[in-house]
Amino acid sequence: MSSNNNSDDDSVDSSGPTYPHDPCNIDEEVLECIKANDPEWDWEAFEFTFNGGDHPNYPDPLSIDWGKEGFAISESRQIKFLEIRDVQQETDEHHSNQEGRVRNTKAFYKAVAANRSIKYLTIEGNITYGLEMKDTVAILRPFVQSNNKLYSLQLGHFTLDARTAQILASALSNCAGSLRTFGLKRCDGLTGRAMEKIINAMKVKSNITELCLDEIDIDDEVAAVLGDALTTPSLKSLSLRGDYEMRYGSISEAGMKAICQGISQNTTLETLDFWNFPIGVGGGLSLAAAVSNNLAIALKKLNLAWAVQSAQLTPSPLGWAIFFDFLSNSPLQDLHLGGNSISDDVIPFMVECVNSMTSLTELNLWHCSDVTTSGWSDFFRLLRNNKSLRKVTCTGMLLDMSMIEAMSSTLCDGTSVESIFSSNHTLSSIEEPLFILGFYPDIKLLLKMNENDDKVEVARQKIIKYYFLEQNNLHELGRMDLGLLPRVLGYVDKYEPTRLYEIVRAIPSLVHNNEKTIGTKRKRKRRA
Repeated sequence: MSSNNNSDDDSVDSSGPTYPHDPCNIDEEVLECIKANDPEWDWEAFEFTFNGGDHPNYPDPLSIDWGKEGFAISESRQIKFLEIRDVQQETDEHHSNQEGRVRNTKAFYKAVAANRSIKYLTIEGNITYGLEMKDTVAILRPFVQSNNKLYSLQLGHFTLDARTAQILASALSNCAGSLRTFGLKRCDGLTGRAMEKIINAMKVKSNITELCLDEIDIDDEVAAVLGDALTTPSLKSLSLRGDYEMRYGSISEAGMKAICQGISQNTTLETLDFWNFPIGVGGGLSLAAAVSNNLAIALKKLNLAWAVQSAQLTPSPLGWAIFFDFLSNSPLQDLHLGGNSISDDVIPFMVECVNSMTSLTELNLWHCSDVTTSGWSDFFRLLRNNKSLRKVTCTGMLLDMSMIEAMSSTLCDGTSVESIFSSNHTLSSIEEPLFILGFYPDIKLLLKMNENDDKVEVARQKIIKYYFLEQNNLHELGRMDLGLLPRVLGYVDKYEPTRLYEIVRAIPSLVHNNEKTIGTKRKRKRRA
């Protein structure tokens, strides 16, 4: 059986389907993304990964018979996730059979195009020399247009010339209705004109809601097109992640203002990812202002890690104060600010902003190396009255006793019933130092208590454990209302059974006074 009725030059050995390796486990981060965006994901599905020399079953990409691989893929209805990453490892000595390899590679892509079960397709780089990305995209165009299960298409590591951009635009403008995510990664040659073709194609098919342009040197011309694209009602996610090689790219403050102008008018955008993208100080302020001025914005996640600074300039405490003032009361649920030269002087402005954001549940401050132990202590102490934040990531900080005391006081200030009740009952995860917090079981227990969604019950448990069960406060149980005391003793019996003896010893009236003993049966009034 041949694959996709190829011509003689593109024929495929049809001796039978081969499955040379077992299904691989998908990276956990990818799985989480798939699970979040695709509730119908088949967890029994296969993942095929051709990952250069790193793949244990394919130590040498030149040994792969792409024709046979393609036939196996075209026949399978179980493959949902196919990725081809960095498999080209040829040198001049391998060019003797270049024509044959190009032919087999074309056959492979045609076989992929014949498969209608693939939901996630990632291609980064060409399999062989002599086959350009425009040829690959042209072969895959029918696949993109007719596969009604395709959810994500990611292409990377190639030069985006005019012809490739035109073919891509044609494929996207007529793509199947299932396609939601389109991405380009580390592509050279992205111009404003090419970006405009792609954006116009996406507007034709409004089902594409996620655009990823990661590790691409965005200039002001491309930024202007993106700013216009953000005014369209369909886009929900934009990723412009940078990398360490392109840390300070071609975009200027004017380009960032163009993007922010689009954000200020957008009503559907839920995720913005500028990780390591050089938006600079001015761009950071423009972005915060755009979020603040757009009362209809639906933004939930904002990633600005390593972004709000430039090679020459980092924000001053006053600049950060203005930035956080803009973000106050925004609808964000997840905010990443790691690696941005946040100092001790900035902490009060940041926490005041965080406490005003009633929807914020996650705050990532990874690698804020300019914050000292004193600053981190202030950070946790100021979170005492926060009612929404559940998870804080602050990797790189060094714990000392002042920070432990600040965490403990914020989570449960045991000086009085009132102070415990007004403590933080929401924060349930402090990440990275958890391996150190293992030496502080009370912190771990308090975080565990805070996982309970019933915050009144959390407060009640903390009051019982950290106030009434302290030896100096046991006598107060004797003055407690009889309607509340059974709950206290019930908690003690369940979680602290060894303390019952201490309570009875401290308050003998609990058992000696039969009229007022807990558990005394009362006569019920008969109904008339």
